Amino acid sequence: YPVVDRMKVLRLIENLVVGAGAVGYLVESMHGAGPPTAQRIMIGRQANLEQKVEQVKNMLGIA
Repeated sequence: YPVVDRMKVLRLIENLVVGAGAVGYLVESMHGAGPPTAQRIMIGRQANLEQKVEQVKNMLGIA
């Protein structure tokens, strides 16, 4: 990917984790059942990551 596209993605991530779009608590830290690693694995399995990558590309105008 071109540098401009990578910078767009980094700015989006920055906004989500420290900007106005940041959340105070992670879902996994509020769940309270089982080890955090197991929770991350299950969240990852149910996240449909490929679809979210395509949504971000579409939102940021990345081909």
